[in-house]
Amino acid sequence: MMKSFFTPAPAGLTPEQLTARQERERHANNSIAILMSNGPAPSPEALAIMQRHVDGEISIEEAIELTDAMLLARYRPGAGSGSTEPNHAR
Repeated sequence: MMKSFFTPAPAGLTPEQLTARQERERHANNSIAILMSNGPAPSPEALAIMQRHVDGEISIEEAIELTDAMLLARYRPGAGSGSTEPNHAR
């Protein structure tokens, strides 16, 4: 079984909710595995956004928008201290 980057499902979910959550978690884990095959693991901030999607708090579209905004704020010219930190994967 593949390692999961996400917290376990909370108790009390209906079978339908659990199935939907497992599907989101599977997709998110597969995405991380693909990213890590070519680079570093996602940042803790990106994983927190993905956790919100896995938990069903936000849609995948919202997760993408939040991740894009986070990366723009971090890496746009003139942002922060001008660090040359490597670009972390989503």
